[in-house]
Amino acid sequence: MNAEDVKTTVNMIEEFITKIEKLGFSAEKFEDGNIKIGLECCPFWHIILHDLDDERMLPYFYLRKRRIEEVTDLHDMIPTVLTTITKCNGHGSFRFLGQHNEFSGIDDELYGMYWFPSQPLNERIRKKSKQDFDSLFGILFDLYIFHMYQGDILGANDSDEDDFSYDSPELQSWVNSIVKAIGDNESHVSNLRKNPDWLYFRSFSAGFSVCKSPHIAKTLKGFITKNSNKISKIDGVESTIEIHNDMYNTIPHEETCFVKTILESIGDASNIEVVPQENHLVFITDSHVVMKYTNSGLDSVNSEKELIRARQQHEIELLFGSQKFEWNISDRKKSAEFEDLILELLNREAWVFSVKKVAPTNQGDNGRDLICEYNMLHNEYQVSKDVSSIQIGKMIVQCKTNLSTSKKSSVGKADVDVANTIFDYRPDGYMLVVSTQITRDLTEMLERQKARKEQNSIVWWNSFDVEERLRKHPDILARYNNLVTYA
Repeated sequence: MNAEDVKTTVNMIEEFITKIEKLGFSAEKFEDGNIKIGLECCPFWHIILHDLDDERMLPYFYLRKRRIEEVTDLHDMIPTVLTTITKCNGHGSFRFLGQHNEFSGIDDELYGMYWFPSQPLNERIRKKSKQDFDSLFGILFDLYIFHMYQGDILGANDSDEDDFSYDSPELQSWVNSIVKAIGDNESHVSNLRKNPDWLYFRSFSAGFSVCKSPHIAKTLKGFITKNSNKISKIDGVESTIEIHNDMYNTIPHEETCFVKTILESIGDASNIEVVPQENHLVFITDSHVVMKYTNSGLDSVNSEKELIRARQQHEIELLFGSQKFEWNISDRKKSAEFEDLILELLNREAWVFSVKKVAPTNQGDNGRDLICEYNMLHNEYQVSKDVSSIQIGKMIVQCKTNLSTSKKSSVGKADVDVANTIFDYRPDGYMLVVSTQITRDLTEMLERQKARKEQNSIVWWNSFDVEERLRKHPDILARYNNLVTYA
């Protein structure tokens, strides 16, 4: 980074810190480049800007009440209510990572909660991007307003003492109804709380939490109603796609049916509103808030788009536009440029920290075209107390192209040596990217390798997956228009 870039970066960060300090936050800068943001009156809130490199920072939020027990419901509900409001306001969609309570050893208990702003920030702050800092400021503004009016939002007041109980006739009857719906084999925790008033249930194995609080439900429905005109929805094959301020999420039909079953078991037949995050759906009725853990971010959106594409051309034109892509990879030089294209696309992925080419084009790479450093916990829902929310692993990426002069239209098992590459280098993850399609035999082999769970992650992209990312990043498409353009 040259001197001018360094100056621009420092000025951008300093302007942001000044702006949030005027709002009421404190900011502490460390020698390693990290920045900690907080509210002096709320020491259990932590906002970290983790310095990744000269260009980017990783922002994340963490909530930890300074008690060992009686906090699972607070660690679940407070971030859920806050981020639901933020999503309704169109400021961000979040990925959640619960922290396991090592003291009790109970999977259903939460020692703390992390959440990461995935859209539109892509879990990154570009140090020279005013747009990124403005986006983060919008999220922090929501947090500040939430902390100012937390009592009104949650239904609590300072004049009354809070109360917590694991046992009451009302709680037991309510819990028994839920357990009957999901089966006795699912573990769970539950409690009653006063000030704020709610009944709470969580089952990590069954993948959901539910809170009975008419006050919170009414408050969240108010935010939904206020912002409903900003939201567009498309009914897909397996999910509903929701588009809100360029944030794309899904609401899977299967998860909706599951939650309806839970609500029916506790006698709640009122109207349901849904707010999707990246791996977390929030269902809101007149009395209950249900949190269902599921993949509802960009990956699920891309899968649903493919199902819609196969189902009906009219919906394709509505969702994707009528233009198709045309590839022009005519020689080895353009094949090498394809690797550069994939490198740039991977750098835009939320789960990738860094990516580099293994060797220049005229040198051998021993089956490794690119190497990524990536977050191995990106698809997790919960980690142990002593485990960081970020775990960096190495992924080998192989890129395969079919030249436009070739009669082959797909890449098969004979074209790529997956097994030996994995055996030789023992990476944490493996990824295959092709410019056309992957044959059924190769797909099945990759699925078998994934099922063995010897690697943290096995990923593959075909031309459709690459093209979807090019639609999202037209600046990259423009730089590689000699390889691929709209037909």
